[in-house]
Amino acid sequence: MRANVGRGVDMVENLGHVLYHVLIILFPILVYYQFLNKGAIGITGKVNFRFLIIMIFMVICTMTFPIEVTEGSYYDQKLIPVILSFLYGGLLTGAAVVVSMLYYLYIIGDNHIFVMVINYLILAGLLIALRNRYISLSLKKKISSISFLFLVITATRAIRLFYLNEEKEVFLNVFVSFITWVSLVTAIMIIENLNMQMQLQHELQRSEKLKVVSELAASVAHEVRNPMTSTRGFLQLMSQDGNLNSSQKRYIDISIEELDRAQSIIQDYLSLAKPNKQGMDRVNVSKELVHVVQLMSTYTTFNNTTISHEIEEGLYIKANKDELKQVLINLIKNAIEAIDKDGTVTVKASSFRGMVVIKIMDDGVGMTPQQVERLGTPFYSTKDKGTGIGLTISFQIIELLQGKIDVTSEVGKGSIFSIKLPVETSESS
Repeated sequence: MRANVGRGVDMVENLGHVLYHVLIILFPILVYYQFLNKGAIGITGKVNFRFLIIMIFMVICTMTFPIEVTEGSYYDQKLIPVILSFLYGGLLTGAAVVVSMLYYLYIIGDNHIFVMVINYLILAGLLIALRNRYISLSLKKKISSISFLFLVITATRAIRLFYLNEEKEVFLNVFVSFITWVSLVTAIMIIENLNMQMQLQHELQRSEKLKVVSELAASVAHEVRNPMTSTRGFLQLMSQDGNLNSSQKRYIDISIEELDRAQSIIQDYLSLAKPNKQGMDRVNVSKELVHVVQLMSTYTTFNNTTISHEIEEGLYIKANKDELKQVLINLIKNAIEAIDKDGTVTVKASSFRGMVVIKIMDDGVGMTPQQVERLGTPFYSTKDKGTGIGLTISFQIIELLQGKIDVTSEVGKGSIFSIKLPVETSESS
């Protein structure tokens, strides 16, 4: 009777230790997203040192307080921060966590350090290969892919135990792996949900700004355009006066040009206030891209740049042709203006997994991550004379088409604007 009570007490203690390890994994993640992740949304290719410190803290804590499942047999969850660091931190973050883990094992005198090095090098290679696809997967597919990887790890451990004639340890290995898998899946779900909430909050803030601009445009555009039209008309009449000298005519021409520029800005605001959802038709993107590239070739000559294109034929989407052309002209024009001189703008288009992917690439000055984050925000522009409204409208048009614009950029190396739009297959559309 006492032996049964003793085993029950040991089981409760082991369960408590397992819960401690789950807390070690989940609590730092919650602390990071609550207090340390300000301004960082989703998965990023840059090293996030705060995330790196959290992962190193997790891996050291799991190794410092292991669970003794049987006499002389210990268990920890150091595998979880290693996987999370590669998938959500990138190659450098994952490598730093693995090196820190192995160095800590060396300090505490682990007897299997050489085997651990080989195992985690193989695991790192698998995670690096998986990460490129992992970023674009849905939550369900992410969990499925990680579960499959974990199943492979568990199977290899079981095979190793059979090879060492330690069949009694196989069940324990499976049980421990199950607990680790549950903790890992829980951590991934928390990270993905928190990332999604931050993204939704970011989009909500952006929508609020667009709403303010739309209301402002709708309320003042009419009152502003009327006096501007009258002023432009009188300036045109004055320019026909034969008593004017060349300087006076030049001043009038400049005034008319500036009024036209102001009129164009107001029209952009009106487009922002009243996005056009009518006139949607099946549009040949390939044909429109070639036409826009030819149209912008004269502008590239004027700016001492060149433009090239690699456009797959037969790409169709459902859109308003004029608005699509406006987006393409805006983005290509921005790419040309981002180049100082003797640069190249490359336009590529292809189909991929039911999406038309258009890439506009330049080798210009590039942008910082902070500048990229603010793109599409009204009143923000990296150009001296820009208002940011053109790019805001472009983002809004693509969103109305159920598409997305992704921007990657590096200072001094250039930028890539990737437009992803659903393929339109119905010819009767």
